[in-house]
Amino acid sequence: MKNLFVIIVTGMVFTACSKPKTEPVKDNSDQAETAMTDSMSTNSESQMSTTESSKPTETVAKTEEVVKGESPKTNFSTKAIVNSYLTLKNALAKDDSKAAAKAGKSLYETVKKTDVNSLDSKKKSVYKEIAESIEENAEHIAAGGETIEHQREHFDMMSKDVSDLIDTFGSEGKLYKDFCPMYNNSKGAIWISEKKEIVNPYMGSKMLSCGSIQKEL
Repeated sequence: MKNLFVIIVTGMVFTACSKPKTEPVKDNSDQAETAMTDSMSTNSESQMSTTESSKPTETVAKTEEVVKGESPKTNFSTKAIVNSYLTLKNALAKDDSKAAAKAGKSLYETVKKTDVNSLDSKKKSVYKEIAESIEENAEHIAAGGETIEHQREHFDMMSKDVSDLIDTFGSEGKLYKDFCPMYNNSKGAIWISEKKEIVNPYMGSKMLSCGSIQKEL
């Protein structure tokens, strides 16, 4: 009987020891919420980083636009100067001293306001020398108090400058270099014309067709 009791007790102890321990079920909802929060935070930081990295590029692009807009360069052209000169030439050919004076003033102003920013330093220097001579002669012609003969003397000197200007910087449209052999005691003088027909600004109505074409420009 005693042995039977020992066997029963031993069996109960063995059964109790062999039962698996039941671990409490963990609540994963907190972990899922934490993971979602971390993911949202990471995405937000990534978007902010992308936005910030694009800002400097946009700023640089806008800055470059402003810089370009502040100092535009205009291509140098002799067109306005030549056109003003031709107006003066035609006035002298008509023996019109007042119109010549007005054209001389206009030519002076045109030369003064001509944009030379696109020229390099060497060409600017050449232009300056030619321009100063044209301006000086244009002022004399514009004075209007002198005779038309005096205006023609300065037109003679000016025509050499305009010829040099065209040779150095070019011109637009077809032009002609004409020559009058009779002017200045048969020493002769050149002028620039937009017409193939000879219309002499030195002789006017006295010998309007005197001269010849020296060169086509």
